[in-house]
Amino acid sequence: MDRSAKTLLVPFETGDVAPPVAGSDWLFLNAAPLDKAGDLLAPAQLCRVQPSRPEFLALERAGHEAQPEAPAGRFDGVLVRLGKHRRLNEAMIASANGAVRSGGLVIVAGDKALGAASARKWAGGQIALGGSLAKHHGIAFWFAAAEGAFAGVALPQTVPAPGFAAAPGMFSPDRIDEGSALLADHIDGRVAGAVADFGAGWGYLSGQVLARGNPASIDLVEAHKPSLDQALVNLAPLKGMVPVAGHWLDVTAEPLPGPFDWVVTNPPFHTSRASEPDLGRSFIIAAAKALKPSGRLLMVANRRLPYEQTLGDRFANCAEREACNGFKVIEAHRPRR
Repeated sequence: MDRSAKTLLVPFETGDVAPPVAGSDWLFLNAAPLDKAGDLLAPAQLCRVQPSRPEFLALERAGHEAQPEAPAGRFDGVLVRLGKHRRLNEAMIASANGAVRSGGLVIVAGDKALGAASARKWAGGQIALGGSLAKHHGIAFWFAAAEGAFAGVALPQTVPAPGFAAAPGMFSPDRIDEGSALLADHIDGRVAGAVADFGAGWGYLSGQVLARGNPASIDLVEAHKPSLDQALVNLAPLKGMVPVAGHWLDVTAEPLPGPFDWVVTNPPFHTSRASEPDLGRSFIIAAAKALKPSGRLLMVANRRLPYEQTLGDRFANCAEREACNGFKVIEAHRPRR
């Protein structure tokens, strides 16, 4: 079980916080499976919210219903599992206060290595905390919700590129990342027909396909629901008559739409602090499966990540088109089935 999820349950286990009563309604933001320890919450109706598709699927595999967005309404209590993005954590805590009935309990927990102590200090400056404890390399704290607390706290909108909006928690929300900028320079009129953007983020590369390519259609595949929603908003004034579709899917684990003439991608290479080249390899394999027999993959990657073997196994032709500033642009042609 996730360390932060374990820490979230400790106040119930120690008796510092009374467990939910039968029939009560609780909200779980950034939800994760709780295993048998979650039996402490069994009396409650627990609404699990998880906008990350891989974590959403993990909840489903554990037998839990989940949804990508919190529903309207008020709850008897809220659980908040912190992530690694400070501004997103603050917005979650504030929204939890607004989602619980006045006087209801909000319990927050996070990993010490990801800034849980800072989140506790910040929350304590907004509202009186009812208590705090540390366990499982994490910190938990709680408070009784109050009207007017966290006034004005919301997830800020950023402008990473002219005409594009993003927000903390999305990939590179403040600027165009170097890899995508390099890849965009290789998008031209050859990028035509049915085009897919795997790991589309807030839509920058799809926007470049619309501006520089000749797409008949564009399909965005993205695992982070808020990013996908924002991408579709960003592309609306740019798409003209080109059909643009969004798919909230995990490229590495789910069947994908297709077949496509082109796939463009800046695949993720880490989910934590360590690089995980298998993520990029999974994107390459997924692209090969989703392309037409004559299809092409155009991707950018960190130069030190060893994708060449996978590209050679999955495509008949592969060439490095540019290497610059620690990145490489690769074009692969004719996927192997």
